Amino acid sequence: MGKVYVKFPKTGLGNMMLVWARGVVFARLNDLDYVTSSWWGLRWGALLRQEQRKRLYWGYFKETSWQKRISLFISLVLSKKIFEPTVNKIVTRNSTKSIYIFNKVITDNDLFGAIRNHKEIIANELDAILTSKMKSKLKDYPIPVIGIHIRRGDFKMGNPITPLSFFIEGIKLVRECAGSNLPVTVFTDASKEEITDILQLPNVSLAAPKPDILDIILLSKSKVLFLSKSSSFSYWGAFLSDALVVRPINDWQKKIRESNDRSNYREFFFDETINETTKEFVAVINESLKNYQLV
Repeated sequence: MGKVYVKFPKTGLGNMMLVWARGVVFARLNDLDYVTSSWWGLRWGALLRQEQRKRLYWGYFKETSWQKRISLFISLVLSKKIFEPTVNKIVTRNSTKSIYIFNKVITDNDLFGAIRNHKEIIANELDAILTSKMKSKLKDYPIPVIGIHIRRGDFKMGNPITPLSFFIEGIKLVRECAGSNLPVTVFTDASKEEITDILQLPNVSLAAPKPDILDIILLSKSKVLFLSKSSSFSYWGAFLSDALVVRPINDWQKKIRESNDRSNYREFFFDETINETTKEFVAVINESLKNYQLV
């Protein structure tokens, strides 16, 4: 027997959730309890950069009780510590009581590889730990038809930025295929001045300010979802989704999650500068329109 300890690194919500999800899946596959460190805390980088989103994450999730944490700290002294175990079912149980620790920011070329086939476990657990206040707030916001996530913030300091043309041309194609100016909701940490060209399109609106986790959940409920490359925030919207997910052609993650016969989920890489990619994208949109109504 043993337990799982998820010790969060000081990073953004998307990366924290990747660490958490690995621990949760491992715990559920092996029928183990899990304990987490605090979700909330100061992120000095976000404060010093004066980002619009301060990344505090206060009140998003039900925190592990102090009693369980005290018990964990005692166990950490007395038990064998195993760091970053492979996320699968343990074949041979160790007779020694063990603490399985997940605390590593995942930076490899397949962020969702260990958890890709466990969306149901993760989605159910996310719903279970979301506070009642967050669940109540979620009901106040409309479900997007076309949801787009434009990542700027700290990405302006060196990370690759997805050009606005990717979103603009993609939106135009979806609307042309649907024969309607379908509503677009923009989720972003950019200022309005940075995304003026998109906001000037008809029937496009900025998502109302709200806790980051609610933005991720609402993004995931979009019928069509456009992602920013290299953004774990975007990736989580896609992972939790059953939508058509449109991604930049040069995104370094090759796959986020699996499609299946029970889902309309599909990932498509779109390059607005290549005519052949445009033709393929139109075909994908038309196929998706057969499977569900966008409005």
